[in-house]
Parts: sequence; C-alpha cells; structure tokens
Amino acid sequence: MGNILKGLFGRKTARPAPEPMRDVASLMAHLARPAVHVVAEEGPSRSHFGGEPRLPTGTDWPEFKSKPLTFLARLSLSDLHVAHRVDWLPASGALLFFYDVTNQPWGFDPQDRGGWAVLHVPDLADPMSPPPASAPKRANTLPHRNVRFRPVASYPSPDREPVRALALTDTESEEYNRIGEAVFADEPAHQVCGFPMPVQGDDMELECQLASHGVNCGTAKAYQSKEAVALEAGAADWRLLLQIALDDDFGTMWGDAGNIYFWVQEGEARATRFENVWLVLQCC
Repeated sequence: MGNILKGLFGRKTARPAPEPMRDVASLMAHLARPAVHVVAEEGPSRSHFGGEPRLPTGTDWPEFKSKPLTFLARLSLSDLHVAHRVDWLPASGALLFFYDVTNQPWGFDPQDRGGWAVLHVPDLADPMSPPPASAPKRANTLPHRNVRFRPVASYPSPDREPVRALALTDTESEEYNRIGEAVFADEPAHQVCGFPMPVQGDDMELECQLASHGVNCGTAKAYQSKEAVALEAGAADWRLLLQIALDDDFGTMWGDAGNIYFWVQEGEARATRFENVWLVLQCC
C-alpha cells in the first residue's frame, strides 16, 4: 500500500508550457499616433525652454494672484510643423508657456485657473544661439536651453480601452511599455500632441473638461455627478498641447517626480485661442 501511495503522490505532474509571447510591436502598431519629441539643441534655435520669453510690445507678463508666473518654454510653430504637421495648431507664430512653479497647482480644482498661461505671439525672425551661462536671468524664469523637434510615434497607456482589448500578458505588457518609452531614446519625454505618458490615471481629457467647466475633480464621486455626466462627451475635444517631463537639466521638479501636461480643445486651437488651456500635474 505504501508503495502505491508513493507512486500516486510522488509522481510529478507536467506543467503546461507557457504561452509564447506574441509580436507586441505588430499588435500595437495600429494604435500609434504621431507626436513631436522636444529635445535639447546645442545650436541656434527659435525654440527654447527657460530664458526670456521676448514678449511683444504691449503684452503683459502673465500673473496669478498678483505674482508673475514662471516662463517655461517658447515653441516655434513653423519649426514644429517641419517635424510633424499638427493640423489643429496655427501654422505660424510661437507658443509661450507659463506656470506657477512655486505652488504648482494640480489642475483638478476649477480655482486653479490662472495658475498657468499659454500665449500665441509672433515668431522670432531668426534662430538664436543660447546665451552664455553667465548671462543674468529673471527670478521667474528657468535656465535657457535651446530645443528642437523630432517626430515620434506615441502609444496609448495600458489604462485605455484599445490596449486592454489586446489582453496582453504580464510579459507582453512589459514589452509594450518598453517600446512606448524607447521612442524617447533615453531623453526626457517632453512632447507635443499624441498620447500622453501618464504618471497616474489616464483620464486627463475628462479632468480638463470637467475642471475647466467648474467641476472639482478632487474626489471620485465628482465624476458621477449629474453635471459631470452632462459634460463628459466634451472630453473628446481635448488635445495634448505640451507634456513637460521631469528633467534634471530643466532646474525644477513637478510634484514628486512627475509631469505637467498642457491641454487645449481642438476647436479653440484651430481658432488660435489659448485662453482656456488647462493644465494637469501628475506625480508618483
């Protein structure tokens, strides 16, 4: 009897072989959306992070609660369109980005409006060389760094339905994330248009739609309110205008190692109106 039991319970059952990993690159190819990577440039450029915004005569420096916002970036639209034609952005001019880097509003509260600003201004006539490191800078600017644009593919985060529909295994999900991050070639993920790279939840379009219309998105319950449900359809109109990632060379940190995202409604951008741009901050 003992030998019988030993034979029954001592026998090793063969485990089924794991499913082979599918070709993740092929699976995700149809999900790609064009985007523009903003990268550091050593030579002359009309686009730059930090430095002086060169406001046109008669244009006031944006303020929030009687204090000047910090200038973040100047992006030449004609140069950007050379990398990738973003059809909902103006063909010419430049966009200036400002933010309250001291208080760093998150954007989920309608009262955060004014804690950032985007201005559409005439472009510079010629590319500029970066100023010497010894050049003085204003208290509400960051170190000047010229940038350029390169086209990349962006992919939706795993939180979005098209990715969930792929039913990726854990190993496949790791490969999906690796491919999505590799497009930035180990450079900070500063990006115009395309899919964002969220640090937390990937519902920023809805957050912008609700908060910009007066709904405080600080609690999950807010998203189920009658007002939120009535506004929800408008989330599809929002486009990623600029994602500024954590970047040690940029001289600041968004929250606790996060990103900030400027969003605009497509119709507003086509009409060259950037007064209602909304910002979202996410961090770990």
